[in-house]
Amino acid sequence: MKNKLNRGFRRICRKIVCGIAVAAVALGTAACSDEGENKEIEVPKAEKAASVANGDLKSDSTVIGVGDAAVSYDEYRVYSWFLKNQYEGVLSSEVWDYKLGDATVGQVAIEDILRLIIQIKVMNKAGAEQGVGLGIDEKEDIDHKADQYLATIPSETQQANGITRDIMYRIFEENEVARKVYDVTTSAAIERKEVQAAKVLLLYLEADDTNREQVRNQANALSAELGKYTGNFTSFVKDKTGKAPKEVILGSLDSRTGLASTALSMKRYTTSGVVEEKDGFYIMYCLKTSTRRLNNTYWEQYISEEQNRVFQTAYENWAEKYEVKVSKSLLAK
Repeated sequence: MKNKLNRGFRRICRKIVCGIAVAAVALGTAACSDEGENKEIEVPKAEKAASVANGDLKSDSTVIGVGDAAVSYDEYRVYSWFLKNQYEGVLSSEVWDYKLGDATVGQVAIEDILRLIIQIKVMNKAGAEQGVGLGIDEKEDIDHKADQYLATIPSETQQANGITRDIMYRIFEENEVARKVYDVTTSAAIERKEVQAAKVLLLYLEADDTNREQVRNQANALSAELGKYTGNFTSFVKDKTGKAPKEVILGSLDSRTGLASTALSMKRYTTSGVVEEKDGFYIMYCLKTSTRRLNNTYWEQYISEEQNRVFQTAYENWAEKYEVKVSKSLLAK
């Protein structure tokens, strides 16, 4: 339950509010010091962040500054409402008090909302630098979608959550620009390669230079025990590690070359020996050998990973250009 909730929040916070997916970015931008009046991220030669308010917040109080872009309390509240609306439609309002480690779901949600807003603002600034924006027709179309969505929200809900037409237009427009920036950034063609793939279950034992021999012995012992085991691979892994084996598609473009070549050499419903990689030791069970459909799925997976890698690199470069400030009042909620 806990892991599903945590993954669910990240999944929702990676989506554009009207259902258009935007890039998933591992952001560390809202982690701040408790010292000083404003929580901020110091970036050399970065565009100075707009000042933010602390204490009692009003509708037009600036609560997030990303460079000179200011986010009002009401805009933050609308993003919060999107998340709240999605979850309380499935779960009860008590979900926000549920514990995820040392924090509540509500506290985790606030951090995710902050990261999402910062991401959108950074991407819009990058778009402005690159000349990526909305044409007149595009803007009219996006604003029309915002109006349609706004019409589905009861007036009392709008009033209670700071939802206005201007804020809704801005959120929809900025999310569309962010989507376009992602597409432009990741649109470079990747030459199609002939690939082979296999679908496997993994038993993975993490290792580094400090414990490699110890983990190697553990992996070899498990492999020997597995050879005598009368149950299936999944039940064995659950019994030994407390969790199910991970199902993955490995292929000829994988950076773990030893693991990939072993997987591709396996026959269906067979178990591998111990495979050593830099990050540890693996034992595999082959679910499916190479087929055209599986190879195509693997290629699409590879393209997606490459696009995310390219975007992540670009985003980190953009983010360095802007100082970020977040109101302490938001993080104290």
